[in-house]
Amino acid sequence: MPEAPPPNPDSARACLARLYEMDAALERMEVELPDDVRPVGAEARRRVHSWLTRLGGGDADLRGLTEAMRDISRMMDALTARLLLVPWDGHPPAGKQKS
Repeated sequence: MPEAPPPNPDSARACLARLYEMDAALERMEVELPDDVRPVGAEARRRVHSWLTRLGGGDADLRGLTEAMRDISRMMDALTARLLLVPWDGHPPAGKQKS
């Protein structure tokens, strides 16, 4: 089997940027997630942080990142769908408010 080409630094930067976007989106979702899916949100953020640590620390080995991003994206899709299904009476919950 041929050896994989060396990682492209632009790809790593693009992946880092996308991971930061995912983390920010998950952080915004976190305050609105129903209790039954909070663990899914926490797991998605844990996975994002794990890859941010790897890539931010100079680990240019991107093997597994494509599958991880796909899994995290699926988790985020499920969280978004769950948010859309939550009944809302038009009043935000007491406590932390959106700015």
